[in-house]
Amino acid sequence: MGFFTGFVGGFAFTSSVLYITIQVHRSTRISQRKAIHAQVEQIDWLTASAGAYDRRFLPADISRRQREELEAQKLAEPTMKEILKHRWNKEVEVLTKKAYETRWEDVREAASEGWKAAVRVVKRD
Repeated sequence: MGFFTGFVGGFAFTSSVLYITIQVHRSTRISQRKAIHAQVEQIDWLTASAGAYDRRFLPADISRRQREELEAQKLAEPTMKEILKHRWNKEVEVLTKKAYETRWEDVREAASEGWKAAVRVVKRD
């Protein structure tokens, strides 16, 4: 295995491991956030003053909680496909803005100067 092949293979392996590690860490953080949010909701429900003395007043609050739970189920965490699609769209947006804001005359002049310099170097040899 040559140096370049080994270097590229090592880079690909290392970056893959780092990417997977970051995604696992992110999903763990999201699940912890959801668990903490559910616990806070339970504590808020238990300490609510609406039904502190008379629990007959709780059904309206329970229906609101059920409605929020249904909305939370509808807004499930995004899939890996959606995350990657969002990142791809973000990259395309950045590249499009960069291409739109670039002065192509400057790019053409830089390329022609580079070509002229390369021709001068080749003709000297």
